[in-house]
Amino acid sequence: MRGMISSLMGAAIVLGATAVGAQDLSTAQVAPATTTTTGGSITDTSGPTDHSVVVGHMGLRYFGSTDMPALSFTGGMAAQGGTQALHTIGMRYWLNNSLGLEAGLGIGFSSGSNTRTVQSGGNTMQQSSDNPNFFGLGLQVALPIMVAEAKHLSIHVDPYLYLRYGTSGITTGSGTSTTDNTLNGVQFGMGANAVAELQFGFIGLPQLGLQAQFGFGLAYANTSFKSVVLSTNDTTTAASSAFGIGTTVGPHYGLTDIITGTVSAIWYFGATPGR
Repeated sequence: MRGMISSLMGAAIVLGATAVGAQDLSTAQVAPATTTTTGGSITDTSGPTDHSVVVGHMGLRYFGSTDMPALSFTGGMAAQGGTQALHTIGMRYWLNNSLGLEAGLGIGFSSGSNTRTVQSGGNTMQQSSDNPNFFGLGLQVALPIMVAEAKHLSIHVDPYLYLRYGTSGITTGSGTSTTDNTLNGVQFGMGANAVAELQFGFIGLPQLGLQAQFGFGLAYANTSFKSVVLSTNDTTTAASSAFGIGTTVGPHYGLTDIITGTVSAIWYFGATPGR
């Protein structure tokens, strides 16, 4: 396939040279080229870099997903131990060749119920139960700083900060045993990632980039559970917290990202090879 593409490109170059030669013989004036492109060969180093093409343009990217703590519901009882995924998407904007801004937002909501129907002796019995509801909100910001730049590859360091909040609740029991159960979770983290971003200008798509990252950061998480019997106001509470600091890998910051080779993508709007 690559040989066919090279042959077609060679033929186009030869035909173009022939046309230019014919115009020279006829004393026709040839207008100088005024645009450049980033397409062609992956080894081509002429013209602007892919990164310079997307400076001043918004880029849409996926920051990854995070498991937020949530209530689980089994056997008519609400308990801790469940999770809900919170997906974060956002934008990147390069102010110039060296400095950019990045922000992502994650929103999640879920609610539902289960119904069980039993037919016996001509009678039909239905049993229904609710699933815990969940609402989550997350914000992540970063400040990409360019370190090195090549034709189709850029290396930047991204200091980041994130804050996430999730809450879930469910009412269980009936009569004097009616109980309200709530679970709240907070996550906070900060650090910096080293990012290698490959852009596809060698096929005429500098707007598309794939990036892999690793870094160093700290994270704090807190979870609080509360259960209140409405008839007696008897209250049960529980809380847990965790703090960690260390290296991070990939959008999800786990060892599996190295094994599976997970990368994240970014698409820059409005950037064109002839910019």
